[in-house]
Amino acid sequence: MNIDALVESFYKTTEHKDLINEVLKFLLVEQGDQMPPKATFEWSMIPDIPISEIGWSDVSTTEEGEQILGPQRALLQQYLDNIGTPGASFAEQIASLEEFYTNGPEGIVGSATSNTEKISKLISYLVFYKTLTKVVTNFNASSAGFSFESFLATLLHGEQIKANTGTIADFLTGDNVPISLKLYAEKTLHVEGSFTDLVNDLVDPQFTHPDGNAMRYVVCTKSFDSDSGEGLKQKGTITFYEFDFTLDNLFAILATSMEKSQKCIHLPVAFVQAIQRGEGDFDYSASLPAKDVLPSPEELEKQFISIARRRFDNLVAHEHPLYPSEEEFQDMLQLIDFAKNEELFTAIQKGDIKQVVRGSSPMGLRKLQSILKGVYLGRENAPRKVVNKDIEFLAKNVFLSAYNEIVSQYKASEMAKLRKQAIVDTPFVTDVGELVRFYGALSDEEKKLALKNTLGYMESYQFALNRRQSTNPSPPINTEKLGVITIGGEYVERMLQQVSSVLNSEIFAVFTSLKTLSDSLNGFFAGGLADDSKASTAIASAQDIEVKTSELKDEK
Repeated sequence: MNIDALVESFYKTTEHKDLINEVLKFLLVEQGDQMPPKATFEWSMIPDIPISEIGWSDVSTTEEGEQILGPQRALLQQYLDNIGTPGASFAEQIASLEEFYTNGPEGIVGSATSNTEKISKLISYLVFYKTLTKVVTNFNASSAGFSFESFLATLLHGEQIKANTGTIADFLTGDNVPISLKLYAEKTLHVEGSFTDLVNDLVDPQFTHPDGNAMRYVVCTKSFDSDSGEGLKQKGTITFYEFDFTLDNLFAILATSMEKSQKCIHLPVAFVQAIQRGEGDFDYSASLPAKDVLPSPEELEKQFISIARRRFDNLVAHEHPLYPSEEEFQDMLQLIDFAKNEELFTAIQKGDIKQVVRGSSPMGLRKLQSILKGVYLGRENAPRKVVNKDIEFLAKNVFLSAYNEIVSQYKASEMAKLRKQAIVDTPFVTDVGELVRFYGALSDEEKKLALKNTLGYMESYQFALNRRQSTNPSPPINTEKLGVITIGGEYVERMLQQVSSVLNSEIFAVFTSLKTLSDSLNGFFAGGLADDSKASTAIASAQDIEVKTSELKDEK
């Protein structure tokens, strides 16, 4: 074999002339016996994903049902899609993550069909662990919960559910299964929530669930080593559990729970007796005074304007020169925008959420003063101190006083008193064993009616499950343990070191072939072009370099 044939074999016909030119440069420079040093991998080399509940929940849907991901959600999704195998269940994804932590990367990348896929998987697992560690360790409990919810929704190809939509669910999976998510410190675990919202989800579900009228709970207990420090220095585990509340098992689950939950399922004696007599459509709660005693925001606005007008007219009678004109008074009412302006009020707790309830929520004095000041801005030659004093006086004695009169009126509502007293006077079945047997014998429609006649639903109670019950694999709750994920900056760096050997072996395979090519060519030329075996080895090494670099180029 002559030198022309050798060059023809691995240079002239290749599509990668630029690459081979680099190889020749490498060969012509004095390299000695050294190989390039191995890379040193550290925490900062793992890609950083911005932690953003809003960005991660940025998902819209076209009229055809196609999802459109915002940029931050799309970036996170690209990494999380490499976790486990396509179509894997939540439990299988958790198992794959813990396999990566416990046994290193070999098992995870063993199924990869190319170098590119192998490297992508390794980086994606590291990004998962780094991002989850930052979410759980670097934020307060409330922020961690929201970000964690967005993170899991992305992992499961799901979508978060907006607040105040009358459901206890936090997000939907990609299969549209509703999930109510709880992230707790292990030692203080209680699964809590609005009994009213849970009943509504079971009686008239908004979402699809494999078991029909049901709601899935995912309970995550985080446990940190007591001596592991703060922030990213913390290390520990998150254990994942899953169970379903269904139309069939709700009574049985709450009957075995704490007292506050047992009270939720108490039923009026009159209701139980009517159903036992065969009156399957008997609705005891319908005989009680109305549950919602406050008029609509629009009706309350009419009352507010009427009272404010009366108070304003009384003040105008004093003929103070800086009191607003009739036109200015109308401008004030329009800017206050009582029925629609949420910022005018302070949200209050209703069930397990905070919301504005006109007639109950406090009205903000400073917000009122800011609105009224805007009306005076067009006036000329008005002394600032006098104007500010007038604004404060008007805000307190006209508008705030008018609202407080409404609040006082409905706090003392006879209807509310009558409903409360009617429930107090109602005899209830309180034996939980009897209640479970009674409920279990009902048809689905009778169960829905029974739930709406429970004490918890009529009184808007909260329910709670203790830690031992919510993680119990036995009936009636049948909780499934999905798995454990290890978290902490130290653990991520340990995984990074395990991965670095694999990354180095992939990247430096090219350099190994380069070294073999260099040695073979040197031997071939030094032997006067007589050793065909050296030439053959050189050709094979050159072809190997082309294949490896083509994989990394074409499949990235």
